[in-house]
Amino acid sequence: MSLLSRERKICPKCGQPYSYIDEEEKGGRVYLYAIHYYKDPGGRKRKKKCYLGPKDGYEYVSKTHEIIFYGLDRQDRYIRYLEEIISLFDSDEPISTEPDEFKKVFENVMRIRSLAEKIERRSEEMLRKIFETMTSDLKASADVLRREYRDNSQALELVKEIKALDEEIERTGLVKSFIFLKDEALRSYVERYLQLKNKMKMFNI
Repeated sequence: MSLLSRERKICPKCGQPYSYIDEEEKGGRVYLYAIHYYKDPGGRKRKKKCYLGPKDGYEYVSKTHEIIFYGLDRQDRYIRYLEEIISLFDSDEPISTEPDEFKKVFENVMRIRSLAEKIERRSEEMLRKIFETMTSDLKASADVLRREYRDNSQALELVKEIKALDEEIERTGLVKSFIFLKDEALRSYVERYLQLKNKMKMFNI
């Protein structure tokens, strides 16, 4: 199934809104296109297609590079590339003591180490942004429910649930202390937030 955002409907190729994703089969493979509709200067309705790549990845290029290359419909394609590239490094392979080869291996490992540090810093920055967004959204949503649905018992009960999670986040200092928490704990906070977001849908929040 395509991981292209169906809610925002923003084309990853041109950055403009699209109407739908079209699948075309050629030579036994399926190719994806973002379909745009617009009006020309004369007011006539026109159709534009943006090619997003094959649905199941670039088969021939992948064969020569040992990793699968995905089309633009895969929003997680860069993470998939990292996972596949890491799997190519064989730590059990013996290290040559030939000076030039030894130096090459050492320098490559140092580059990997530097990249790993950059990835870790970037992931921490993104996690901080995720939790800041989550906490501010909880507060804003609770305010809307109190203001717009003050006489609705379901809304008031939902406010209590939001407040409970918000208070727990404040108590644990999640936004600042998340780097010390295990993945299970971080996922738990996000799952609870998403459960609340699903409940908010009945109030169009």
